[in-house]
Amino acid sequence: MRETKDLPILTDTFDRAEDFRPEENSLYIFALTGERRASHTNAWASSIQNVRLIEVCEETQISFKVKGESSSISLRSELDVKTLWAELTPNAKVYLDITGLTHSVWAGILKSAILAKLEVLVVYVEPDAYSRSAAPVEGQIYDLSASIQGISPLPGFATLSSRNSDLFTFVPLLGFEGPRLRYIVEQIQPGYEFITPIVGSPGFKPWYVFETYVGNKGALTETSAWQAVRYAPANCPFSCYYLLEEIAEDNQGRALKIALIGTKPHALGAVLFTLASSTPVELVHDHPIRKAGRTGGTARLLVYHVSALFDDSSAIHVSRTTPRSRRSVAR
Repeated sequence: MRETKDLPILTDTFDRAEDFRPEENSLYIFALTGERRASHTNAWASSIQNVRLIEVCEETQISFKVKGESSSISLRSELDVKTLWAELTPNAKVYLDITGLTHSVWAGILKSAILAKLEVLVVYVEPDAYSRSAAPVEGQIYDLSASIQGISPLPGFATLSSRNSDLFTFVPLLGFEGPRLRYIVEQIQPGYEFITPIVGSPGFKPWYVFETYVGNKGALTETSAWQAVRYAPANCPFSCYYLLEEIAEDNQGRALKIALIGTKPHALGAVLFTLASSTPVELVHDHPIRKAGRTGGTARLLVYHVSALFDDSSAIHVSRTTPRSRRSVAR
């Protein structure tokens, strides 16, 4: 396994969410949900100065609405999403709080901000606890999703061409919900010898790694993928990013299909890898409908300095003017 001690882990950690405040001359994008951890902005929203707040109040798989605006912003339109940056002052920072946002929305906003070469800091608040299922069945220890809407691409992110459709390595970022892993395996039908799961270890809580195995036991056993599991801290997108680089290097000539069914920080690492890497990548997501009361309490708040991973040689910028074969990953 690659040594990560010399690689940058660009994270600020606050043990209490209420200790965090965004810096002045910044834009803060967020969404409120029924989860307590997503409402930490209430503690400082009325007292901060020179910070413009943008609250996302409606989300679909392909669009979102901002509070106070009548029209939707299409995630399939770069020009639409780019309007978020229209009033930014010079040297302003952009905070993107992904705690209450769906993957489609935060990933699309993040891509637009990186394309615009803005200084982006991603905020995430860990839950203190997950809601346990009252009647647990195999693969469902926790009561997190009401249903899934089915696999479809994240808007603005590529799907693999027919050239890569069969020659791929499947990398599921694992959470607690085993049925989601089983469903995706059935839909994309990866070669079992080319499945490399990533488990969050250490987890938000020390025992979560064991519950991840319990939740996904069925699919991991049927595919024998338990033998190929890799590990990255559950709250660190950068460790996940570097691990995906390593997996890509070990599977040269093969595309990656990465399933976003684990923690949001791991999903963030996958999105950053997709934007930075020259490896063909498809992000696989089943768009779950979140259950009310799925988490309880608020734990650590983390601020990820994600734009530090990108420079003019990064694939997302080079691809605008340079053939894919000459792309490189920023350090």
